[in-house]
Amino acid sequence: MSKNWSKFTDVRFDMDDIKNTNTKVETEDKNTKTQVDTDNIKIRTQFDDEIVNEKEPTPVERFLNLFNRFGDLFVLNIYFFVTCIPIVTIGTSFTALYTVTAKMVKNDDGPISKEYFKAFKANLKQGVILWLIDIAYITLMALEYSYTLYHNDQISRVLFIAVGAEFFLFALAFPLQFPLLSRYDNTALRTVFNALVLAFSHPLIWFKIFFIWMLPVVLYYMSTKALVYTWYLWGLILTALFTYLCSMFLVKFYAELEGEGEEPA
Repeated sequence: MSKNWSKFTDVRFDMDDIKNTNTKVETEDKNTKTQVDTDNIKIRTQFDDEIVNEKEPTPVERFLNLFNRFGDLFVLNIYFFVTCIPIVTIGTSFTALYTVTAKMVKNDDGPISKEYFKAFKANLKQGVILWLIDIAYITLMALEYSYTLYHNDQISRVLFIAVGAEFFLFALAFPLQFPLLSRYDNTALRTVFNALVLAFSHPLIWFKIFFIWMLPVVLYYMSTKALVYTWYLWGLILTALFTYLCSMFLVKFYAELEGEGEEPA
């Protein structure tokens, strides 16, 4: 009996040792976990500090970034006017300009030359067709309006009302045509239809783009001297700059429209 009790006692002591050992291991694990957590906090803090430092460029860096951005816009403006020389490619040139400036707004742009001519090539066919449709539409409105100027009959009165309605539809569709073509893969006619739908369903974005492009027209109409002194700037940087301003609103609008923050592949 005594021997058996002794064995039991030894087993009990062994169990106590195991419990003590487990307690020690658990304590060491807790200490290790605490140390790891502390190290993780230090790493996260250091990482957060690095992110903050990256998000806060110095004034010199901001100036250089701004200077580089204007340099890119200057180059884009030159490419735009060079590719507009054939006249029929003006629509494609605008589409490529909107494509590149949208990437610039999101800081997702690569080499300007490569990006521009890649977009130009991708949208060449639909851009030309869309631009020819616009030219034909404008020509039709001009002919109808000229008829109303030299005739005073029932047809002229009907045409005058028709020209007003046609111009209204053109003013709605034209500002959004090339931005939509640069963003979505559609036919020219479908792009015109989508531009009209978007102008009616989201008038705010239409007004922003319309206002940006109409502002210099109104200023030049009010002061011809302003046109005399600034016309050459459109060939240097203003066309790309105004497109960039439009893209600043369009990029945010696309994200809201598509329900995501990133551009689809």
